[in-house]
Amino acid sequence: MAGKKIYNESKRRFTMTLTETAIQWLEEKQAELSANSLSDVIERMAREKLPKNE
Repeated sequence: MAGKKIYNESKRRFTMTLTETAIQWLEEKQAELSANSLSDVIERMAREKLPKNE
């Protein structure tokens, strides 16, 4: 999916290493948000914290 446009931005592949605790938390958030993937969870959380462009 790298390079796909979403939110009017290109996506790029990014690798990270997480503890099992962090992964379990992200998986819980994925279920709560009905998100498509763990990266979708991270994207949504990041966009929630960014100031809105007006």
